[in-house]
Amino acid sequence: MMSLLPLLLLGIVFPATQAIQFKKCELSQIFKEEGMEKYFPLPELICTVFHISGFETETKVNNKGHQEYGIFQISNNGWCAEKEEDITKSVCGILCTKLLDDDITDDIACAKKILQLPKRLDYWKAHKTFCRKDLDQWNC
Repeated sequence: MMSLLPLLLLGIVFPATQAIQFKKCELSQIFKEEGMEKYFPLPELICTVFHISGFETETKVNNKGHQEYGIFQISNNGWCAEKEEDITKSVCGILCTKLLDDDITDDIACAKKILQLPKRLDYWKAHKTFCRKDLDQWNC
């Protein structure tokens, strides 16, 4: 029993997957490289992402009975799939849990699909509330 204690403590201190919390300008640069400004001005996008996830990759929130995942808080209500067999039915064609890892390439691909729809950035309520004016602090 005593020999398991150090391993248990190590597992607590260093979890197998660690979330990344991006910095504003670091995330802005990634979005720029991924062509996100083609869909929306980066300061508005950065502001929105900050208010929905705090730039944290492992953010998971229950919102009115639906789970929202990752840095973009993408919902399991049709956007991503909870089960393998439902992937083809989801708009983004991805398991929701994949939106919680440190590789945000797939998160960005899904967000681009959302940003192409008529509602666009207003899919995220934080955009309407916090990110329509006074965006100087979100520039890099």
